[in-house]
Amino acid sequence: MRKMSVAELEAHHRGPTFTSVLPGHVVQRGGFRVYAEPHFRTHDEPGRHVHTVPEVFVIVQGSGAIEVEGVQVDTFQSGEAIVFEPGEDHHLISKGADPLVFVWMHLEPVA
Repeated sequence: MRKMSVAELEAHHRGPTFTSVLPGHVVQRGGFRVYAEPHFRTHDEPGRHVHTVPEVFVIVQGSGAIEVEGVQVDTFQSGEAIVFEPGEDHHLISKGADPLVFVWMHLEPVA
């Protein structure tokens, strides 16, 4: 797992290529989510939640904890991007008063 501020991203982005988040990758698919419930935990189905490709979350609003492999390893707030590596069991847990709003993207290597 890596975390960075959106302000740290390089200004040369064009199209779906994320050169400063994960070089050599493009967006495979993604979405926009809003969770108003306090203490919401993403991917709260039974078992591990993993992917075969990296997943990026860009936090638009809210704050909370980052969970990797069942352990809270860091916190997040609006304006940050979080990258989970393939195979990492990962979750975001809303801890703030504001609803959790984020964009998620699965990335794939450029062929």
